[in-house]
Amino acid sequence: MDAVESILGSFLSRHPADPVAETGVLSEFTHHGLASRLRGRRVDRVHHPLDPVVVAAPWLLAGGVAYLAARRVLGRGRR
Repeated sequence: MDAVESILGSFLSRHPADPVAETGVLSEFTHHGLASRLRGRRVDRVHHPLDPVVVAAPWLLAGGVAYLAARRVLGRGRR
């Protein structure tokens, strides 16, 4: 819940969050992230499939809401 609030807060501020930099996606490619996820004994391996959902879901939800709002506003102007 805190992640959703933070992302919504970043949309309202003048300094939106940068999901690529803040999630560490780039370090997956530069610091052998995939190898450490597939091999080894990391404790957090169980929730790896959920990571993209947790990161992307608020952005997709906000994009969908923005699309529907823009469609509604622009639809009223045509009539």
